[in-house]
Formats: sequence, C-alpha cells, structure tokens
Amino acid sequence: MPSGCARRGAPSADQLADGGLQSYGGYDGPNDPPPQQSTPFGPSLGYDPAKPAGKMTRITNTRVELPAVAYSYEFSSHLPNRPAINTSGKPVNIRVNQFKVTKWPSQDVYQYDINAGAADAKKGLIKVIWESRALQTKLKEISPCWLWDGNKIAWSSKPMPRGEIRTRINLDVEKGRQVDPNQPDRNTHLVVVKHSKTIRMAVIQGYLSKQMAFDDSVLEAINFLDHLMRQWPSELYTVQKRNFFSRGTQTQRVPLDKVIEAMKGVYSSVRLCDPKPSAGGSGTGLAINVDVANGTFWTSQDVHQAARNFCNARNRGLDWGIFRDQLKPMQGNNNRAKKSEMFKHMEKMVKLKFTVKYGPKNDDKKIYTIKRFHFDDHAGPQGVHAKNYTFTPKTGPSANRAISIFDYFLQKYNVRLQFWDFPLIETERAGTFPMEVCTLIPNQKYQYKLDPSQTAAMIKFAVTRPAQRMEAIRHGVGMLKWHEDPYYKHFGVQVDPNMTVTQARLLQNPEVNFKGAKVNPGIMGRWDLRGKKFLLSNPQPLQSWGFCVIGECINEQTLKNFIHVFVQTYVGHGGSVTTKSPTIYFHPKGDADLGEAVKIMRLKTGNECHSTPQILFYVLPGRDSFMYERLKKNNECRFGMVSQMMNVAHVERAQPQYCSNVCADVSHASPGSPQGSMAAITMSMDKDACRYAAAVQTNGHRVEMITDSNIKSMMMPMFNQWVKKVNRGVGPKHVYYFRDGVSEGQFQHVLDQEVADMKKAVIETYGPVAEQIRWTVTICSKRHHIRFFPKEGDSTAGDRNGNAFPGTLVERDVTHPFENDFYLSSHSAIQGTARPVHYQVILDEAQCNVNEFHRMVYQHCYQYMRSTTPVSLYPAVYYAHLASNRARAHESAATSDGPRGGQKFVEGQQDNVIYGKSVGRSSETGSGNPTEARPLIPLGNPEDQQSLSIRGAMWYI
Repeated sequence: MPSGCARRGAPSADQLADGGLQSYGGYDGPNDPPPQQSTPFGPSLGYDPAKPAGKMTRITNTRVELPAVAYSYEFSSHLPNRPAINTSGKPVNIRVNQFKVTKWPSQDVYQYDINAGAADAKKGLIKVIWESRALQTKLKEISPCWLWDGNKIAWSSKPMPRGEIRTRINLDVEKGRQVDPNQPDRNTHLVVVKHSKTIRMAVIQGYLSKQMAFDDSVLEAINFLDHLMRQWPSELYTVQKRNFFSRGTQTQRVPLDKVIEAMKGVYSSVRLCDPKPSAGGSGTGLAINVDVANGTFWTSQDVHQAARNFCNARNRGLDWGIFRDQLKPMQGNNNRAKKSEMFKHMEKMVKLKFTVKYGPKNDDKKIYTIKRFHFDDHAGPQGVHAKNYTFTPKTGPSANRAISIFDYFLQKYNVRLQFWDFPLIETERAGTFPMEVCTLIPNQKYQYKLDPSQTAAMIKFAVTRPAQRMEAIRHGVGMLKWHEDPYYKHFGVQVDPNMTVTQARLLQNPEVNFKGAKVNPGIMGRWDLRGKKFLLSNPQPLQSWGFCVIGECINEQTLKNFIHVFVQTYVGHGGSVTTKSPTIYFHPKGDADLGEAVKIMRLKTGNECHSTPQILFYVLPGRDSFMYERLKKNNECRFGMVSQMMNVAHVERAQPQYCSNVCADVSHASPGSPQGSMAAITMSMDKDACRYAAAVQTNGHRVEMITDSNIKSMMMPMFNQWVKKVNRGVGPKHVYYFRDGVSEGQFQHVLDQEVADMKKAVIETYGPVAEQIRWTVTICSKRHHIRFFPKEGDSTAGDRNGNAFPGTLVERDVTHPFENDFYLSSHSAIQGTARPVHYQVILDEAQCNVNEFHRMVYQHCYQYMRSTTPVSLYPAVYYAHLASNRARAHESAATSDGPRGGQKFVEGQQDNVIYGKSVGRSSETGSGNPTEARPLIPLGNPEDQQSLSIRGAMWYI
C-alpha cells in the first residue's frame, strides 16, 4: 500500500534567489581598518563566504553536499546500500552538470586556531591583525599559501616547526601612524597561531574505497576541500552562499522593475559521488556540481531614487511630492513625533552600501554603509532634513562653526541640493549625507519577497531551455577558472572541465488503460482524453448537483451552455448523469456572506433533487484566493460537501478540454504568512493505487517531523479504512512510504521518529501480527542542482527541446558512492530544463527488486489524476502537497481576521504598511507566532455521519 507525506511550512521569503550579501569591501569612515596587504594569492575576504555566522556545530559547512551519515552525531548509519543496478529499459548516454575532480591532495593539511586580540575581539579587528604585514611575513616563512575562514581557523600545507607562532602586532605601526611614546602599547595586540589538528586527506580515498567508515576525519577533509574550492571565486565575485555573481553582460541580467535587477551567476558545490564510471573514462568519487544561479539585486542608482521606487505601494506614479509627504513624521504621544509607516518601510534599505558623488577628490569611491535614516522625535512636522541639521566641520571655510548640510554642500561643492527636505543618511562613523548625493553600489542582494509582477519577470528570466542552460553552465565554468586558480595549483587540485557522461536507462513507458481501449503514450509521455471512456465509471450516477454563481458574474444562458457541454463531455467519458438540468443559484452581487451562499446552495440543490448534494460547482468572478478558501471551508468543514471552484473565464469559453480536466485548482501558500506548518499524509484507497485519501493537520510552527499525535489521528483512520474496504479485513504485507521535505541531515530522524511512531501505532491497533509488515521508506527531493543534458541531435535520448525523455533513470556517476539512491526524470517539461527527482531509499525491509521498484515509481507517475502526461514526482507526494495547501482553508480563524495566505494576504500586508497597522510580529509586546498552531477544523460535521464520507474522498483535488 503506497502512502505519501509532505511537511509543509511557510515558504522562505525569497524562493527564486537565495543567499545573502556578506560584505562588499571598502570603508565606513576614517576609523575603518586600513587596506589589506597584497599577497601572492590575492586578498582575503575576512570571512568564510559560504559559512553561516555564529558558533560552529558538528557539521561546520552546509555548503558541501555530504552523505546523510555525516549528520549523525556518532557517524553511524544504517541506510541501505544500492542492491544492484537497473537492467530494464534501454541504455542511453547523457551528460550531467557534474565535473570530475581528477586530482586532490593526498598529503596532510595542517589546521590552526587563530587567537587575535582579546577573547571578545570583533571580526573586523581579527581581519586587520590577520592581514598585518608583521603576521603575514611570519606566516610566509612557513608556507606561501594560507587559507583562512575569516574568524578562528586557518589551514596550511606546511607544519609549524614549533607548533605555534606568538607575536605582537602594533596597528599604529601598521597604519603608519606616530606611536605615542607615553602609551607605546596602546594599539598593540597579541596574536597566537597554534596548530590544532592534522587533516588526513588520504581518508577521502579510504572512504570511497570502503576501507573505512565516514567519521570525523573524512568530514574534516571534505570541509577543507570545499573551502579550498570556494576561496578564489569568493575573492573574485559577489558571493551568495553557494552562488557567485559577476556584473556580466547585458544578456546576463535584466531589470525586473525600477528597484531590482536579476542576474545570472554560477552555483558550485563539491560532492561525493559514485567512483566507478559507467560510460568509460576515469572516475574518482569526488566532483563539483556546477549550475546556473539566478539572483536578485538592488539596482545601482541614487539612494533617493531607489527609496522612492521601493516605497511605491501608494505612489505608482512615483511622484516626488507624494513620496516626500509619505516620509514626514506623524503625530505621536506626548507631542512627540513618530515615524510614518512608509518611513519604516524605507528603513528596509538599512545596511545597503553606497558611494558619494562629492568627496575630497571629487571622485570619491570610498564605500559607506547606511546605518539608519536620521529621525528625531522632537524635530517637528517636517522631520530632520538638510536645512535644519547642522554640524561643525574641523577644516575649511566653515571650520569650528555650525553649518547646515544644505549650506555646506553649497559652499564646498557649489551644489544646491534639490531634495533637501528628504531624510538624511547616517553612517557608522563617517557622518551624515543627503540621499541625493549617494549612489547604491551594484551587486547588493535583494532579500525581500518579490511581488507578482516581479515574480513573473523573474520566472521569464530564469526559465531557459537545455541548450541555453548548458551554455550558461559553460560560462559559469569559465568564471570559476579552475585552471588558473592559485589555491588549486598550490594544493594540487585538478578538475576535468568537461561534463560527466553517464550511462542512464530509459525505462519503458506504461500503456494507459481506458474502457475498451489502450493508449501507448510513447517516449514523449503524452495522451489525450478525446473519445476515451474512463476505465472505471462513477459508482453512482450524477443526480444531485448544482451551480452557484458568485457576484452574478455570468448570465444564465452562458452558464447553461457550459452545463450542456460539461454533461456531453462527462457522458462521453463513460459517466452517468440522471439530472441533466442541475440546480442554478445566483448569489446576489455585493453580498459578502459566502457562508450563507453555501448554505442556500446546498439546501436548494437538495430540495430540488430530493437527495443530499453529491457535488456543488461555484463560478467565481476572479482568482480571489480568500474567496476560494472561504467557500471551501464552508463546503468541506461545515457540510462535508465535495465542491469545485471554476473561474468565470473558463466557464464562458466552455471548452471540452477544460470540462475533461475540470479539477483545476488555484491555491498556493504565501511566503511571510502567519500560518503554521502543515503535515499531510495520503494513502492509496484502491487496488491500483490511483485514488488517495488525505488527512492534514497543523504540525506546530517550523516543526519538521510529523508528531506522534498527528500520526495516530491522521494515518490510523485511513489505515483502518484501507484494511476494511480495500483488503477485506486483512492488513498489508508491505508499506511503501514516500516522504518529501527533508534534507540529508533529517533522514535518521525520519526513521527514528516518524517511521518508528507509525510502526508503533499500527502494532498497538493490530497486535504482534503487524510486526511482520515490511516497510520501504523513500525520500523524494527536487532541491538539488543535477540536470540531464542529452547530446545534441541524439533522438534516442532527448526530445526536440533538448530535454531527456520521460523515464530517464540515472543511478551511477552522480549518485552516492554506495547508498541506494537514484535520479528519475519522469515528466516531459513544457518549458525550461526538466529537473529530475532525487529518490533515496533509507529503509528497505522488503528488499525490493531494483527493476520492479524503479518501474513502480515511474509508472505511478502516469496515474496522477490532474494530468494527461506523467508528472515529475511520485503522485502520493504530489497529492500530499495539494492537500496541505488546500487545507489552509480549514484553519480555525475567523473571516474577520482576513486572508492568512495567498495574494490577498500580500496585498493586505501592503495596505498595513500604508495605513499604519502592525505587520508580522509585534515589537511592542514581543509576541509572535505561537509555538503550537491551532488545530484545523475537521472535515465534515461530526454530528452528521453522512458528511464524514468526504474524508475518504479526494477532496483536495
């Protein structure tokens, strides 16, 4: 019995481009550290660009793609090894965007702890000390090349003769300043570089050759390699986690609007892989995955323009006067001013970096950071601006006397500020600047949620066909410059610049069965429903059903035409309809009581058809997700009714294809919403594993594992129903459990918590006989950067768009060296480059035959009920995703609370900014999302047993 699960949380704030800007360089005033000294290997960044800030945990570098065993505290793993290689289908050679590391250091590498200054010394001070001439001179006596993580760790290829260096660094001497004879040690700091461990690089080969287990030594060696491989690109480009961006050409970046631009860069990550080549050549077991990176950045422009363009929620015309008025202080308590909501919105630009147009040399390229926009609650209704803010220059004509910023720029630079009444920028140490003389530097990460128009533009920019993506990957390889990398040369790393070629298997597609006919979709994986009768007719004729028109958005004649086409199409597919003129109800325009509309519609349909309604159709005037959810909640939770929402545009066209695929769904969760995590479990409810029941419940906030209580309340009722109705009172011998939404570091948690709780719940209900059930647990993931690229013109492996055919299976070269994982591209991509799904079997008590298991996964992708093509992900997991998103409508929240997700929620957030309402967590009370989320309203009315039948239906589709 197959089942699927998805743990759904609120998506991250930025789904299309991840990462964060770390540092751009430059200074923030005269007291900043001096320029870094030149070295033969270029400047150090002063931080590990791919390592999160904060205290190190056991896994010190999440950028490297590690096997799941690396995340276990004891490094013990019971994940099953790959039992065999698939021999079904036909072999095809395809390229994958992985590049073999043909040589890496086998000699020891020495790791050192860096203690510079006081124990609580800031990273800026540690950076200055590390890059000081005095320390670098001593280090180069040992080795010409040092890697440094920007904080407390460094690596070298040579050992220190005495194991450590102790020296004092006088920063006054380093900066060329006069040393105070009365306090000669005032700016002197002790630095100790001490050997902490020896990294045995040979252990990587030992692990790959199965001569040793994955332990701390292997992890340390891989972490060093990953840092080594990122060091030089980090010095050359803007870094966002695993991604590197340069300014590129015009074709590599596009403006999404007047605020942000999109850029293409390169993603790079070192990974362990199968060391045995499948298509000839050599293999090593270590490779670099290179892919296209798509990022969003603030457009380089004057700060006042960027601020106006950014604060455009109620200023679409970008009028300067409106912008100025929106920033003015508001009346607060005790006759003190308070910031306007638009001023607060503008404060999201804090920490952005900029240059100034006027400086000592009139070409000042010194880089400053926005600390804050100046605000004084006693400044009056106009706020602080360039004419009422004064300071006392130390030099020049106005030395030692107060002068306004407006007058200062007029006297010193002969510049009359045009936007003098805009807020002023305050930096950390360099003073205060008018916005119009400041220009944002390029390549600064835009970290906020994209609006719908930005999202659409970003998708258009990011989606590319395989040929274009491959060209972008080649460009990325050129950016990485492996053959020129001085760190590679010093430590002896070599990378094959050609993509890995792997021998894949093209699995045989299944035939699609209809009543009295079979259709062979062929290698393209497509079929249609025209002239086809479904294999199984509906068990009951369509007798009690009706249409409710919301807001009088369509006239009766047009609706009746749609009903006529729908009935014809339904009957043509083998359905039986006894009531061909269903109930029609027009809910009055302007009546916002949708609950009453559902109540009237149900009652009217039941009375006219003399039986409880089987399904109700609702014609909606637009894509209003809040309206959709309110109607769904009333139908499903209040009355236990199956319903179908339809957009008026589709109903007006009345196309037979739409009628054949009338289960269109438009629900998606919104980033930033206060909704809790959702746990969804689906379970097959027929012998062909086509129909799935689904149960959904809140799972706390940011809770990854499905709780024990949810397993008992969600899984067991469906399990009992399967035993009773599908298997005639007999329990299953084998359970396939497909799990989505977990990373490698959570594999063991799934086994130790979720699967253990599931087994326990079944045994508690059915006794010791349930201990004989064999479980196969598989993790499904699309969060990876592996892509398939058939060779140009190879019609045996790829379609006309350059994508691999559906059914392309890869289980060598790019997979784990030993564990049971594989990549399967089961769908035909409509646009862009197809992304295969990565499956990893983490428990296989049944010892499934490889050929049969792969065939089951692939062929079930043809059984997804909303598509006439195979889908990319195992349907049980797809259905779990659908159910978790759909169940947002079942949240126990009053309608008056407004939307909690979807586009209406986003629009509400924008309105809150304008009208001064709180957004998100309250800074006044310190409150935020609770630890536990309120349970969902149950499906059906518990007092009406007939309404509970919806729980076994595919209500979510």
